[in-house]
Amino acid sequence: MEARSETASVDNQLLQQFSTTKGLKTRVDVDGTLIIPGKLGHIYEYDHHTLAVVVVPSSPRKNYWGITRKKLANLGFTIIQDGDCEGAAAFDPSKPEQVKVAIGAARIFRKRRVAPSQIGRQITWLRAAAGRAL
Repeated sequence: MEARSETASVDNQLLQQFSTTKGLKTRVDVDGTLIIPGKLGHIYEYDHHTLAVVVVPSSPRKNYWGITRKKLANLGFTIIQDGDCEGAAAFDPSKPEQVKVAIGAARIFRKRRVAPSQIGRQITWLRAAAGRAL
């Protein structure tokens, strides 16, 4: 099990670097693939130089994929899969326009960042509230 996680971290260096620089959350999918999850899809590492965005709405939204596919194709994405209501497209993570559209297509939200001053206030509030809860 440790060997698998070690090779997974080596294989997904591009995705990990991408998620760190963009402030995005990562998780391991059911099949063991590292992904950046979103509301309508996810981003994964397609090969060592490109990433791919998968658009899979939870309820069938045929128009959403059709409109998104045209937008992705116009920006230079390579359409990998093209279904009726879902699909996938590969993109270059060094192109800011493609990154912005890929994150938006899968409806991925950035990690919440808390200021250090806010952390101190929250800790004091939680300590004070802990005594009142009992």
